[in-house]
This record gives sequence, C-alpha cells and structure tokens, in this order.
Amino acid sequence: MYHRNIIILALVITYYAIATYALASFDAGLMVTALILFGLPAVVLAHFTLAPAAVIMSVTFLGLGVATIFEGVAHIYGLWYSLGITELRLFGIMPLEMMVALTLQILFMALLYEVLFDDGSYTSRSAHERSVFFVAFGLAAWGLIVLHQFLRGGVFVDHSYLWLVGSLLGAAMVMLVLNRHMSVVFLDRLVDFSLIAAVPSALALWLASANVHKVFAFDAAYVGTVTLFGQTLPLEELILLFVLPFFIAVTYEIYLDDRA
Repeated sequence: MYHRNIIILALVITYYAIATYALASFDAGLMVTALILFGLPAVVLAHFTLAPAAVIMSVTFLGLGVATIFEGVAHIYGLWYSLGITELRLFGIMPLEMMVALTLQILFMALLYEVLFDDGSYTSRSAHERSVFFVAFGLAAWGLIVLHQFLRGGVFVDHSYLWLVGSLLGAAMVMLVLNRHMSVVFLDRLVDFSLIAAVPSALALWLASANVHKVFAFDAAYVGTVTLFGQTLPLEELILLFVLPFFIAVTYEIYLDDRA
C-alpha cells in the first residue's frame, strides 16, 4: 500500500507540473484550467476507487453548496470577481463557470483523500442514506444566498471572508470533537492530506490570478494581503488552501466514507 501511494503521488506531481506549465503558457481559461487540474484527475480517481454513484452525488452537492456560499458571499461583498468565457450567473449572483470549477475541485479533493489516505472501500447503504442531507445542504446554501441578496441585501458583516473561512474550520472542528472515532492518528492523517491537497489548489489559485480568472480588488475587506510570485492575494485565500481540504476530508470521512 505504501509503495502504491508513493507511485500515485509521483504521477500526480508530474501531471500537475506539466499541466501548470502548459496552462500558464497558453493562458488557458477558467473552465479549461478547472477541467485539467481537477476534472480529469477526478475522473481517473473515481474510476480507480470505484466510488459508488451515491458518494459521487453527495460530494458533488457538497461542492455545489460550498461553491454557492463562497461565490454568493463574494458577489454580495465584492470580495473578488470571477471572470470566465461567459458571464452567465445563477440568479444573477453566482458565476456558473466558477461554481463548476469549485465543485470539481472539491470532488477531486474527496477522491484524492480516499485514494491516498483511506482503504478504498465504501458502504453504499450509508452513502445513499446520507446523500439526502448533502442535497439539502446544497439547496439550503442556494436559498440562503438568494434570500440574503434579495431580502436582506442591506445587511453586511465586516471581514466576511475571514468569517467564511473560519466557519469552515469551525464546522470541521465541531465534527471532529463529536466524532467517537477521533484519534491522534486520524487527526494526523487529516493534516497530512490538507498539506498535500493544498498544492494543486495553490497552483490553481496562482493560475487564476495570473490568467485573470479571479480578481481580488477589495483590499479593505481582507485581513491582509500577501504577494507571492508576482500575484497579490488575500491572506484569507492562503489560509483557505489548507482549511478547505481539511473540511472536505473531515466531512467525507465522517459522513460519507465507510464508517458508521
């Protein structure tokens, strides 16, 4: 198992090195970048792990829910601007291309966790039973953003991006505390995965900024900014690189994987 994971990890590193160079060289668009960095690897991982349809559907709705919250809040507060080939927005708020891109990213993270850090087995019955909650989460996220935009549009929260990232981390920590299988080994595995999964996300973030898929233009809304490799990014965005995979792995392991 150890040698298998090393080989998979080496292949992933090679793929991302070549893909990032090509995407940067050809100034690839938002959807092409998402498909290359997350879509194709997710397809391979899904086939490799033989993930049941219920698991894929649940993770997809989890991704849609998270994407809805992030892109909805970004639009409402002007945290960033997502630029794609089309300007199609759901409910006139959330850019469709960025929604798809973030959903693919989250699906990739969940499957990568299963391949590298879990046993590759699933309990379909559990996944089917719990998938309804993830569908509800996705729909509730849509409803929350739409209600805020059209009914409570004048209500704003300072440092909303920090609150958003903090909410993900807080939710993950609550799930861990309430989980009866919590252990140091389990936590260490989650941290290791977060560090690994942050790398392709960091590459995607750099490409999004360099190729102008995502423009951060409201410095006053951020706790701080950091300039890396010629790109100025919010501090919250860098923290999110590690918080998002941590949240996805915790949610996946506790609510979707083969644990009861």
